[in-house]
Amino acid sequence: MAGPENTWDDALSLQEVGEAVALAEILPLLPAAPLASLGPGDDAAVLATSDGRVVISCDMMIEGPDFRTDWSTMADVGYKAIASNAADIAAMGATPTGFEIAVAAPAGATLGDVRQLARGFAEGIQAMTPGAGVLGGDLSRAPVWTIAVTVIGDLAGRAPVTRSGARPGDILAVSGELGLSHEGLTVLRGAKGAAEIRVALAHPAAQHHVRPTPPIAKGVVAADAGATAMMDISDGLVLDARRMANSSTVSLHLDPGLVWSTHALFGGEDHGLLACFPREESLPPSFRRIGWVRARQDDTAVFLEGTDLQASLGGWDPFAAKDAK
Repeated sequence: MAGPENTWDDALSLQEVGEAVALAEILPLLPAAPLASLGPGDDAAVLATSDGRVVISCDMMIEGPDFRTDWSTMADVGYKAIASNAADIAAMGATPTGFEIAVAAPAGATLGDVRQLARGFAEGIQAMTPGAGVLGGDLSRAPVWTIAVTVIGDLAGRAPVTRSGARPGDILAVSGELGLSHEGLTVLRGAKGAAEIRVALAHPAAQHHVRPTPPIAKGVVAADAGATAMMDISDGLVLDARRMANSSTVSLHLDPGLVWSTHALFGGEDHGLLACFPREESLPPSFRRIGWVRARQDDTAVFLEGTDLQASLGGWDPFAAKDAK
């Protein structure tokens, strides 16, 4: 026994305790979803929504291409999984209300590992989506840690804000960080060995990389302020702006008067919100202008100082990546 909080010792392997015990130990650590009339413990959850429509998205995090356990604690991994998924719901102008979480653990995983992971999920929900909870999920085994999260959101009567609504004359704006996660990734990649990694993790940018806290609540704020288009910046500003421009059949011009680093242009995983607004006066306080929308010029999606960034290298592609983000 490990004290009043834990019924079973953290050091026990999942193979020793089995799935039933592991689930019984971690489910109490996770917040319940208020909109679930039937939550974890049955074959499926049952939701009640105030809107009648459901916003839904899913994402995966796999040890290796998406995170490294020598950089991140399991609590960090759980926290980041909530951040990356909640940002997709926020980008639609909706509020995250519930998470379905599936975890596959490697053979050497311990009960303490999955407890840490569950605590990270709970910490992320409390910090970024305090009205949400966990609806259910699954626990299995895989060669490496694999986390798949499905997130549900509520529009509360609003129209969804899509990528395709940007119009010429709109203001291009962002809420949240640009490039800080990639700066942190660069710091961590430069660290060799456990001692250097510990030093690197003290860097604020590295902490932002392993445990980002994007402006989830600002998605609803942007929608209420009249945002015409919006998306989560997960794969880098230029790459994601290109997606918005192509969906809206416009060109996005980045303000040459701003200071643009390679991190800010091409770094991903900040999970800030990129949005368009009909006029600068409509920008909510949490958003800052970074450019403007113009009519489409040939096939060019994103400009900076007249330079077409269409063919620029950068941004996250899991099939092109050589190591973890």
